[in-house]
Amino acid sequence: MRLSVADFVLYNILVVEKARIRRIIEAEGIPYTYLCCHAFIDYFLCNLAQIDITVPPRDKVFILGDGNVKGAFVTEADVGTLTIEAANEPNALNKTVRIRLPKNYLTINEIISLWENKIGKTLEKTYVSEEKVLKDIKGKARFRG
Repeated sequence: MRLSVADFVLYNILVVEKARIRRIIEAEGIPYTYLCCHAFIDYFLCNLAQIDITVPPRDKVFILGDGNVKGAFVTEADVGTLTIEAANEPNALNKTVRIRLPKNYLTINEIISLWENKIGKTLEKTYVSEEKVLKDIKGKARFRG
């Protein structure tokens, strides 16, 4: 499966809608605690962020940008545990809790390096520039290197 322009548009709609709902909750005075994390390990690492495969690549990998932006990778169990802790923590009321587990705060280059060490092989890397990503989105092209 490849991520299409429609997928990017849908993602942006969801982000805007989520922000709108948050503002409504806050304006109505409804008690809240938002938990934010970058990516669930089970969804992101099972294929090293490759759009059209379901297992980690063994030959080549496409990397958006330079691959050096750090992200926090957490398990669903981590988020569940921290959700319960936040619900029982009065200081978390009406706040945003950012889940950033220090040992799981990695770049895609670091993650790929860990995978390469595990399989004993260096992957062919294709870096896709921000300009190319934006051009492909505007041109409605399939998102690929």
